[in-house]
Amino acid sequence: MTELNNILTQLEAASHAGTLKRYEKIGETKPYYGVPMGAISGIAKSYKNRLDLFAPLWQTGILEAQYLAIQLAKTKPNQLPLEDLENCFDEEVSVNVLDKLASIILSKRKDSRDWEEILLAKDEAIFNRLGWFLRAKYFAGKSASNQEIEETLDQIRQHLQTADPQVQWTMNQCLVEIAVAYPDYLEQGLAIGQELAVYSDMKVPKGCTSAYAPDWIEALLRRK
Repeated sequence: MTELNNILTQLEAASHAGTLKRYEKIGETKPYYGVPMGAISGIAKSYKNRLDLFAPLWQTGILEAQYLAIQLAKTKPNQLPLEDLENCFDEEVSVNVLDKLASIILSKRKDSRDWEEILLAKDEAIFNRLGWFLRAKYFAGKSASNQEIEETLDQIRQHLQTADPQVQWTMNQCLVEIAVAYPDYLEQGLAIGQELAVYSDMKVPKGCTSAYAPDWIEALLRRK
């Protein structure tokens, strides 16, 4: 049995009925085994920093194998070959997997701003979503210039209401990050959120924060 086949066997054996049911309910991208994230993390410990396994695992197309690939590369994101990353961007990949890739790998790389521009330049909403996520992470770092902030706020004001739902989420997140990270733009961020009213009617479970920008901004400021 090859090493890759052995890993896939471990993943399949870790299938959990509850996770399978949840994936079916949310319409998760197939194929998947239904493995809880905790079990994937447990398997990852045996292959820590094995960047050579990233591409083979990703290419299986199996949800949990792709999650595992991300886990193996998370401590050395800058050492992951560009070719391996470029091959990740396929519309057939789960949005949740791509979100994890952006959060754990792309946002931690030295070239994260380059990836932001690459992803925002693509035609597909699923990739634009990741570009806006990386932009939000950049603004959260509190190193943006006034010009960058003002240009981005103008973009958000013009396009947030009509953006594809996948893009709308991370574009809205970017608005929130700007308002929280840059006190001089707090009032403007709140005003844009109120004016556009995106997610204002969202039903939120008890104890959770609404994605409506003014509520989200105020919740984050209270935690500081």
